[in-house]
Amino acid sequence: MSLDNELQMEYNTSREAMQIPEYGRNIQKMIEYAKTIADKSERNRAAKSIIKVMGQVNPYLKSNEDLTHKLWDHMFIISGFDFDVDSPFPKPLKEDFETGPERIPYPENEIAYRHYGRVLEHMIKKVATEENDEERTKMGVAVANIMKRAYLNWNRDSVEDRVIKKDLLNLSGGRVVVPVEVELSDSKDLIDPAVQSNSNNRPRKGRVKRKKNNRRRN
Repeated sequence: MSLDNELQMEYNTSREAMQIPEYGRNIQKMIEYAKTIADKSERNRAAKSIIKVMGQVNPYLKSNEDLTHKLWDHMFIISGFDFDVDSPFPKPLKEDFETGPERIPYPENEIAYRHYGRVLEHMIKKVATEENDEERTKMGVAVANIMKRAYLNWNRDSVEDRVIKKDLLNLSGGRVVVPVEVELSDSKDLIDPAVQSNSNNRPRKGRVKRKKNNRRRN
């Protein structure tokens, strides 16, 4: 007898696709067999036995009623929604799983300065709507310091206040002006100490000093 006749090899590519692979192919085969049972009471008993086995595969679903509900939903999904058994929970509808999630709308407008981010841009637009000039300037200074911190997170070297003030003016459409004489917070006060420490501890490129050989020559 040849080896081909003695062993029947079944490749995954020729098998039926698994609806929920986490449960394995044996669970799927059990459900397919239970669907062929003519007597409904026997079919119900088979379904409950399958639920117990599925609970052993996913033990965290066994003790909670809401999670046990998921086991029954998963069994109906694996069966192709045509398993005629009495479930203690409402049966899931096939249509609910065919529609798919709603598409998430993406922002249509590009970010003018990526290192500041969209949140800061929205904040600046909000400040620009302030009618009181004095209050708008105060809020502008606070936002400018946040912008400076964001800039330094992107480029840790340094940034001049005039650059931040110019960007704020542009992003606000000329509405938010930080006076020239106003100094923003110092860069070292805005950088996260942990980030600054990690930056200082990085090995610097260059020549490595050789340790002196203190051993006496014979």
